[in-house]
Amino acid sequence: MPSRKYDPAAMAALLSRERAEMLDTHRVMSFLPLMPYQAVADIGCGPGYFTIPLAKFAFDGRVYAVDILQEMLDAVRQAADGVRLNNVETVLTTRRRIGLDDDSIDGAMAAFVLSDTPRPEKVLSDVRTALRKGGWLAVLEWGEPGREGGPDAQDHIPEERSAELAREAGFRFTGRYDLSPLHYMLVFRA
Repeated sequence: MPSRKYDPAAMAALLSRERAEMLDTHRVMSFLPLMPYQAVADIGCGPGYFTIPLAKFAFDGRVYAVDILQEMLDAVRQAADGVRLNNVETVLTTRRRIGLDDDSIDGAMAAFVLSDTPRPEKVLSDVRTALRKGGWLAVLEWGEPGREGGPDAQDHIPEERSAELAREAGFRFTGRYDLSPLHYMLVFRA
């Protein structure tokens, strides 16, 4: 059964005006150590809420939109084509591997992925392997469980647990940001 994020029926909510008011992509981008020439991955990209802003900023780079559902990747492709972005590549992943080559990216964003997967440690390990030395990872998650659109208490990943999982995968913590009253972002280096 697909989780909240991977449910194609949730696409409209993931791209809604209400979400944009709550979680400003420009604010998120301002906290990233993103450079215009980098190759970056949007892990669990959904319909491209963060993929398109990443691709606009990394105009001399490449953005890999990684998701487990082809419907989400089709939505990303349509959105990228709609704004004439030719630096977006879609990657269909499996539950066993994220589908990126080793040492192939400079940065990665994992927005609401850790709370939405049964094996967050595997996702982080795969991202770490795909990152080049010194690469960055941004983890966005819900600040508290049970909020509308967010994870239930049993699926919630508290900030401390996100940081612990990242450290265990070989990441070094570099920053924490409040994105909204409901969301936080942790940034790490490989």
